[in-house]
Amino acid sequence: MAFAYPPIRSGLAERSEQLARLVYELLDAHFDTERLLRERPDDLQWRAHLSYLRDLQRLGREVLAQPIQVMPSASASEHSEA
Repeated sequence: MAFAYPPIRSGLAERSEQLARLVYELLDAHFDTERLLRERPDDLQWRAHLSYLRDLQRLGREVLAQPIQVMPSASASEHSEA
């Protein structure tokens, strides 16, 4: 059974998920680099992999540059009103 509306996620939960995906992608890229070096890739394969690594670096920098958006909790807003 699917819900009509997806659950509301906090900015911190989304940020954690983004960072986890980035880390796994970096680990996969490292493994791919090791595998390619063992297989002695041709120039085209190596250039494609280097392009992928550059794109991954750019994406990683973009993800890390994003501010964390955390919704204030009800207790935090209650303290600020007092």
